[in-house]
Amino acid sequence: MMESLKEKVVAWIRKDLSSDGQLDWAAYNNSLVMVRMEGTDFRLSGKWLPDGWHVFLQVHKGELRLTANGERLGFDTPVYVDFLKFREWSDVTLAGKYRTCFIVMEQHFFMETTLPIRNKIAEGMEQFAKHPFTSVNADEDRDLSRLEEMMFSTLSANSHLFCRELIQALACAWQYELWNIFFHRQQDVRSTINPHWNDVVSQFFYLAHTYCREQHRVSWYAAQLGVSADALSADLKRLHGKTASAMLEELLAAEAKVCLHNPALSVQDVAEMQHFSDQSAFGKFFKRHCGISPAVFKKRHIEENNS
Repeated sequence: MMESLKEKVVAWIRKDLSSDGQLDWAAYNNSLVMVRMEGTDFRLSGKWLPDGWHVFLQVHKGELRLTANGERLGFDTPVYVDFLKFREWSDVTLAGKYRTCFIVMEQHFFMETTLPIRNKIAEGMEQFAKHPFTSVNADEDRDLSRLEEMMFSTLSANSHLFCRELIQALACAWQYELWNIFFHRQQDVRSTINPHWNDVVSQFFYLAHTYCREQHRVSWYAAQLGVSADALSADLKRLHGKTASAMLEELLAAEAKVCLHNPALSVQDVAEMQHFSDQSAFGKFFKRHCGISPAVFKKRHIEENNS
């Protein structure tokens, strides 16, 4: 019998709880899981969840430390983290007395839930993708906690006639609140980004960051967005200075570097993970963008770490 989303998520987190740690969870089918935790000192040691699930972390109390793309980071709390798929995450640690909530959504459920908001946040999506962390103050944390409590209660009851619609509305309200906080922190983003960005462009950014490993062709993204590949590239070139193809290849090259840093993955493994036809095709792509072969890049990284 296949393990459900809630079983995977709860097992992923529960095994690392300290003796004083407490965990409470609620879920909606195989679409959304919330895990609330509190205790003293926690380090998420297990392998990251497979593709297809979107992970968020809202830390109300404690000290958060994590590694993103090989860089160790630390945050004062309260803080919110969106574990975007194209980054490599590890060593998520909560130091001292903590109180936190993991929220995990199935990818298609998340896309459906956030459809009403994506055209309104276009100007910030790319900026946030570079730094997917948002610090919050005490008042903002209180507001987010209220929405979190409403979602958790609804999931726990799971008896509303329109349960799916209600959960999606609450999750969307939670995202609206988070983006409101983000834009208040990033006023310079709002003032410098072209105001004519539309929903097509914002959704392209999201799809590109989410699916660049699996989908390399601009035509696939254009089909999802209901526009022609030429029109999509023209809009991106006009508004961002780069074509859709150039953006996809930049993202794919960045993903490849992250994967090659992993000592457990061979060049062949990375080529397969990024859906190249074979290792040779991946090698040509990587050398064109990075100036050296993936094997040499990996070897240099190992040597630098051992020096």
